[in-house]
Amino acid sequence: MEKIFAILGMMLIMGGAYLFSKNKKKIQWKSVGCAFLGQLILALLLIKTPLWKCVEWLANGVTWLIGQSSEGINFVFGGLVPIGGFVFFINSLLPIIFISAIMGLLFHFGILQKFIAVVGNTVAKILKVDTVVAVNGISNMFLGQTESLFVTKSYLSNAKDSVIFATLVGGMTSISASVMGLYTSYGASMEWIIVSMPLTVFSTFVLTQILMPTDYNKEDIKIETTDKGINAIETMMNYANSGFKSVIGISVALITFLSLVGMINNLIGLVFDGVTLQSIVGVVFYPIAKLMGVPNNELGMVSQILATKLITNEAVAFGLPQFAMLSANTKAMVTVVLCGFAGVGSIGMLIGGYSAIAPNKVKTVAKYGMMALLTATFVNALTGAVIGLFL
Repeated sequence: MEKIFAILGMMLIMGGAYLFSKNKKKIQWKSVGCAFLGQLILALLLIKTPLWKCVEWLANGVTWLIGQSSEGINFVFGGLVPIGGFVFFINSLLPIIFISAIMGLLFHFGILQKFIAVVGNTVAKILKVDTVVAVNGISNMFLGQTESLFVTKSYLSNAKDSVIFATLVGGMTSISASVMGLYTSYGASMEWIIVSMPLTVFSTFVLTQILMPTDYNKEDIKIETTDKGINAIETMMNYANSGFKSVIGISVALITFLSLVGMINNLIGLVFDGVTLQSIVGVVFYPIAKLMGVPNNELGMVSQILATKLITNEAVAFGLPQFAMLSANTKAMVTVVLCGFAGVGSIGMLIGGYSAIAPNKVKTVAKYGMMALLTATFVNALTGAVIGLFL
């Protein structure tokens, strides 16, 4: 029965996108169909074939790499954490610095640029979408929503509104590689985090090309390197410093949002015992969770988790006790849905990103920011429904 609801959910999400489309006549249904079919095939291959073993190997490799950050962290903060103890800032957030440094090395030697360029330009040709949109979508698998904009910064100033909108949605639906360890510290599976990354790219193409179709151009995008120093060490440190800024930003956001939500819940509790902000907003997400294929007995918990992500961010949602209480299959679906930056704060971050690289597009970002946030929320829900179909 849950699989039937998942299929129905996918149809309704795409149907809703068509209903609110800005240019129905311009929709390239062949491209949309290819993106959606490609997502289904990829999900089938990753989940139901021996390729799952490759996902497990990759997950183990990423986990090992993240674990290597402990050497430097223990040297600097040794003694602050008792043996076997856990301090969120130290154990979960500081590894982001090391992973950011590794990403810097990959960029310095041109490895990541070549991968993004080849895959992005190829996807653009296959799906017949704007090359900037395709390249930005692939770069979002590795970089944060603002960092990925710098990859194509010279093209964004003259980009059409549909392209800007697609980059906004792509940034909100994805996660950066540097925060993968943060999510696993909450109990999320590294395997499902990895699976979510390519599938979400396809979901983004499906909905953005229905809502605001982009033109197809055959020009290959040249990838620009951000913060490249005169040598590998300088580049690595540039990215490490950016990673540290991300750690501070995440810490500030968590302190602010958790405290704010807690205060609101306490105020609500004075009037309505047992009622929280998450449970109120969660009512809206109840049918969405159902259409993802979530079992009836877990709908309440999932709807509150999804509501928390929207009004705060994905890190706060992962940290809810309800997430740890989910069954294995439901936790897989929810992990995939949460692996995206689709929270209210992302609008401000993207405005800041465009202010730095394409100031003339800031008004466009502000205009479509809320629409992009809602679209990104449904993009992640679509990906969750796809996962639910194959579990």
